[in-house]
Amino acid sequence: MKKSLLTALLALGSVAPAAFGQTAPFGPIGFVTQTTGITGGAGGTSVTVSTGTALMAAIVGNRSNAPLTIYINGVITPANTPATYDKIEIKDRNNISIIGVGTSGEFNGIGLYVRRATNIIIQNIKVHHVQLGPKDCIGIEGPANHVWVDHCELYNQHQGVGVDDYDGLLDIKDDAEYVTFSWNYLHDAWKASLSGFTETDTYNRKVTYHHNRFENINSRLPLFRGGTGHVFNNYYKDIASTAINSRVGACVKIENNYFLNTKNPYVSAYSSVVGYGDITGNMLVNSPFQYSSDTYQLGACTLAIPYSYSGVLNTAADVPTVVLAGAGVGKLGSVTSLKKAEKGQFEVFPNPFQGAATFALTLAGPSRVGIELFTLAGQKVAAVTTPGQVLGAGTHRFDYRNASLTPGLYFYVVTTEKGSYSQKLVVQ
Repeated sequence: MKKSLLTALLALGSVAPAAFGQTAPFGPIGFVTQTTGITGGAGGTSVTVSTGTALMAAIVGNRSNAPLTIYINGVITPANTPATYDKIEIKDRNNISIIGVGTSGEFNGIGLYVRRATNIIIQNIKVHHVQLGPKDCIGIEGPANHVWVDHCELYNQHQGVGVDDYDGLLDIKDDAEYVTFSWNYLHDAWKASLSGFTETDTYNRKVTYHHNRFENINSRLPLFRGGTGHVFNNYYKDIASTAINSRVGACVKIENNYFLNTKNPYVSAYSSVVGYGDITGNMLVNSPFQYSSDTYQLGACTLAIPYSYSGVLNTAADVPTVVLAGAGVGKLGSVTSLKKAEKGQFEVFPNPFQGAATFALTLAGPSRVGIELFTLAGQKVAAVTTPGQVLGAGTHRFDYRNASLTPGLYFYVVTTEKGSYSQKLVVQ
């Protein structure tokens, strides 16, 4: 590689950390990280289920609230769920992760509901055509806190059905707080996502929406009734009525989103008390505001964000590429660790490299280890270690040789039971 090309690549890495950082470990960002943080079932036992009966048995049976990860490998339906349940409910249980296996974790006709629960992760599952119980694909009802819904696909039907034939795709109400919705794909629905289900439900819910994909939806993207919200780097396409609707005194920071063919990208609609927005950096393409007697321009507010996110913040112009590549099911690979790895635990050299590099990893004790290489778009191109490999304490070195990689910027992700870490890798 000529020196000028190498210099350009290194410069790219220094000026565009967001394009690298957020597509690697897909870790938790936002209000869910505040106070106690989010770990779900990490570090505990795990079970794999394929029916609603087995899933409810695993949830209900975890009376001690010990960390539990439940992998979904199959289609959960009303037919394979006990008739006593009109929804899959995580109620009065804490420290649970529900994670789909590959693209096989699916809920068809029955939704997920979180109530009186804390430290819950729902990840990499598809939920659709829900007409039982509350009819939400995923619902969160307080008291609840620290809930992370990530890389899911939620949909019902928009055209050809009535507005109330289905309910919301991703709803939150009552005294629920410290919630993040990230990298989800919501589409084909009348009602997408609300925070607050009545005009008096104005609890300060503290919700982050980032890097979600919203398409062919009428409204509620999201609808905030009161509370605090941060909505950044989301992709909106073909939204018929309203996208972000801040009302009844809500304050929402609306940052670096991309709106395409979207009516009323951010407004205060259908309430006698308006909401507010802290608006910056958004891009609107064929997305007009159409104010009327019940649809108003947002009032102005200033929202101080208490968490760090500059390393994952994309410009609005980059949102379509980044979100379309990363949102929805089947995009996680094996990168599911939730805590940062110990400093100095590993290194890779040389970096930049030509055809060969050595990864050195030091473990304090036995641990399952994974080292994977990704493109900047989040596509895995290589596994440096055997998936699920368990290594003992001490220092381990892995030689990686692949002269066929196109020169450019990549990133590697190292995952251990202590957490995950990602870093740039330059191929000459």
